[in-house]
Amino acid sequence: MSVSVMRGGLEESRHQVHVAVVDAAGALVASAGDPDRLTTLRSTAKPFQLQPLIEAGGADEWDDELVAVCCSSHLGLDMHVAPLRRGFGAAQLDPDLLRNSSGDVETRLRHDCSGNHLGFLALSKLRGWPLEGYRDPGHPSQAAALEVVSRHARVAAADIPTCRDGCGVVCFALPLRTAAAMFARLPAELPRQAAAMRARPEMVRGPGELDTELMRHIPGAVSKVGAEALHCLALREQGLGVAVRIDDGGFRALDPAAVDVVRQLLGDDGFPDQLVPLLSPPVLDSNEIAVGELRSNVRLTNRSASGVARADRP
Repeated sequence: MSVSVMRGGLEESRHQVHVAVVDAAGALVASAGDPDRLTTLRSTAKPFQLQPLIEAGGADEWDDELVAVCCSSHLGLDMHVAPLRRGFGAAQLDPDLLRNSSGDVETRLRHDCSGNHLGFLALSKLRGWPLEGYRDPGHPSQAAALEVVSRHARVAAADIPTCRDGCGVVCFALPLRTAAAMFARLPAELPRQAAAMRARPEMVRGPGELDTELMRHIPGAVSKVGAEALHCLALREQGLGVAVRIDDGGFRALDPAAVDVVRQLLGDDGFPDQLVPLLSPPVLDSNEIAVGELRSNVRLTNRSASGVARADRP
């Protein structure tokens, strides 16, 4: 199972793809490649990392825009920075506390993990924990995030390998099918995050991007991309969770693979026309002229009787 990089009609490169599609109970409904491939969750964990603050009541006064941007890997546009500034003000926190990247405060606010870090800082302020060192593995805010991931993954915390994410917070590793199950349950178990992400999908990434466009055009969908080309998706109306991983971390292959999987699960009749451009993104030369395309060769197999009836479409 792969995505081919086509140039002048020739297959120039190939990216291997792994997919797990499960129901809320964790039963495998469909797959491609290795559905048990261990993957770091990276930014797909962000809605779960915000849950300790939600449970503590620290976001009770936050609007959908602010909750969504705290679950996001945003593009750092003005529309993303504005709610972040409001959030820091509401929590009575100085944005200079951000340790998500180097650079000045403005650079750190525009970094794609700034909302995620605001959540950790707001929780630390609310609980009376130290604000400095909030990213460190031994900090209570990171222990709280691990507890939430453990609870929603149905995996003991001691059995979840951890490492450091690109922005320095704790990162979690789980099999693809477990990540998919977490997203199958996300709309029911994280209703505040699901509602906010769906209400303000442009806050989760940005116009034209996979997360934003899937949530704009698929009823009930909750979508989150993570680094190293991981995509996790809740299809609420179908009761399914999906995890797609490009084996070599090649992001260029993620959109066509993920959208192709969605097309197979929804069927041609249920697949939104607005997502068609993401199925075969062009390969551009240095003059921005299309000289090829990316083409998904992913075919879902191993569908159980509980699967979506239209999933058998090629």
